[in-house]
Amino acid sequence: MQSYFREHAIADTNRKSRSHDQRLLLLHDVEDLVGAAVHASTAHGHGLGTVFERRLEAYATAASRHGQRLSNTEYASQALLKAAVTDIATRHEAGDEVFLTAYVHHENRPSQRCLERHAWSQRRNGGAPWLLYSVRLDVAQKAHGITPHRSGPGIVAEQPVHEQDHLH
Repeated sequence: MQSYFREHAIADTNRKSRSHDQRLLLLHDVEDLVGAAVHASTAHGHGLGTVFERRLEAYATAASRHGQRLSNTEYASQALLKAAVTDIATRHEAGDEVFLTAYVHHENRPSQRCLERHAWSQRRNGGAPWLLYSVRLDVAQKAHGITPHRSGPGIVAEQPVHEQDHLH
């Protein structure tokens, strides 16, 4: 995952920023880069009341920060996921129904546990060796203590995201 971010994250985000509204988020703690996440829209809809799937394409914290707290006492993985949920909310209008999804490798128990702690649930096998997790945006916001406030594209999120086929 870390090599993906180093080698492809910026180029992929630039390539898919318009067609899939792909976003690359970087999480910093003081001077250190702690994590990065990428999300993108998988459906194109326009108008009030549109249903969207927003895929968490990639999500990783620095190996040195696994299970560690940031200077604000929040866990790095929790802060990164909260930043992604916050940013996703800024990409949609209040009438949109947004479902967040992520493919997680079946051996990646830390990512599975992190998602499950924040209201995501496994929906089905995503095709060996992947598991598909999902959650509604409003449920994810509540799980993170985020007040639902969706004003539409162009709002800057708390933290900076990008795309890959699956979470590793």
